[in-house]
Amino acid sequence: MNKYDQYIERKRREYGEKFNPSDLAKQFVPYFNAGTRIKVETCGMTITGTVGVTTGWKPAFLLMRTSRSVGSPWVLSENDKITAVKYGKKYQERMAQ
Repeated sequence: MNKYDQYIERKRREYGEKFNPSDLAKQFVPYFNAGTRIKVETCGMTITGTVGVTTGWKPAFLLMRTSRSVGSPWVLSENDKITAVKYGKKYQERMAQ
């Protein structure tokens, strides 16, 4: 079971029927699982970070800017575009999907 599935299972036990993961944009799930740094085009800007998740019964993915981050103002949605993924020390551009 991957990190995302474990998170969903844990929150379903915690919140029961009230739990609603509909705001968790599916394109970010692989990067949440891997903890890989990504570049995201959002709000007319390109920013980098790893994918985190909010707490509560209706969670959303966050872009965590540094490894020390405990929160973020950058909420990720279906409208945000992943432009590159970091492998080693360099970002590799992603092809449009």
